[in-house]
This record gives sequence, structure tokens and C-alpha cells, in this order.
Amino acid sequence: MSLTHESICAPLTRDDTESLTLLRDAAASADQFIRRTAVEVIGRHVSGRNLSDLILCALADRSEYVVRAGCQVIEDWKWDAAHGAISNLIKSPSGSTRQVSIRTLGAIWRQSDFQPVFQIYKTDAETEVRREAAWTLRNNVSGADWRRLFDAFRTDALPRHRRWACDLASAFGQPDVVRFLKALCTDRDGHVRKAAAKAMAALDAHTLPVVETVDVDV
Repeated sequence: MSLTHESICAPLTRDDTESLTLLRDAAASADQFIRRTAVEVIGRHVSGRNLSDLILCALADRSEYVVRAGCQVIEDWKWDAAHGAISNLIKSPSGSTRQVSIRTLGAIWRQSDFQPVFQIYKTDAETEVRREAAWTLRNNVSGADWRRLFDAFRTDALPRHRRWACDLASAFGQPDVVRFLKALCTDRDGHVRKAAAKAMAALDAHTLPVVETVDVDV
């Protein structure tokens, strides 16, 4: 049987041994685009996890198209077992692959991922990769890491990242960050100023002393 994109997609409507055999054959094709389609279909197939070994193989494929398709499947499945392979891919020479693998890592995040992704956010040569790293860090930040991210975001050239700094202060901050929020209240970007004011109000609410009521007999 000649493998085409149409014939590979057909098994999506079937759940039988023959459909999985066809997908396994397609994943071994010499054509990188046939392999990519096979990986995409495996990711959506009702029994696709029975071919999870092929997804791991896809992450080491010689074609970056296939690698990125594998990353998308890992993200959709939230498949933690692939964490080690994805962690390696964020160092790929391909900027597009770094970007996709960082996004995938966000779906299977571990606290130990903060430092390598933070380093990418700070130093990667490609703007879109740095922005993907920033988005992933923002979505997965913890109480252990928030201050480093806040300090980086509050001085970032991108207004959106300065707004995110305000969000972090609101969620995790203590009174010692108020002076930085005051500076952001005069930011050149109106959205940043509004976010900073909102964060300051939230911190004020968090730190107000609790006044106990006393029953007085009349």
C-alpha cells in the first residue's frame, strides 16, 4: 500500500490493529513529511499511546519537522515520561525547535526547569524563543522562583513583561517590592502603570492589620 497523507489520516476513525500497524509503517517512512503526519495522527488517535515509543523516537528524528510534531504530541498528552528528552531539546540548534520544546516543557513542568528556561529567556539569540521562555516561566512560576522573575520582568524592554512583573508582585509579593511598583506606576506604558497600581492595592490589602472586634456590654 502506498502511503499518502490521506491514507495515514484515515486510521483516526478506526481503532484496530491494522490502523496502528499502518501508523507504525508510516512513522518509519523515508519521507520526513509522511513521518510528521504519522506522528500527528498518533497524537490524536484513540489508541495512540500504544505507539508512544514512536513519539519518543520522533524526538530524535533527523527532521526538525518530525521532532516538533513529537513535541506537540507530548504537550497534548502532558506526557511526563518524555521530560528528559524535552529538556534536551530546549538546547537544540534550531530556534523553532527550541521554541516549541520550551512550550512543551511548560506542560510537564518541574521546578528544576526554572533555571535553564530562565537562562534562555535572558540570553537566547532569537527574540521569539526568549518570549516563549518568558511566557512559560510566567505560567509555571512558584513561590521559590518568583522574585528572580519579578526582578527580570520589571526592567524588561517589553511592556507586557513589565505588566507580568506587577502580576507576580500581586500574587507573591511582600512590602519590600512596593518601591519597585512605585517606579512602575510612572512607567511610559499606560497598561504597566495600571497593573502596578492594581498590584500596590493588592499588597495593601494583604498587609492591612487585622482589627479584632470586642464585644462591649451596654
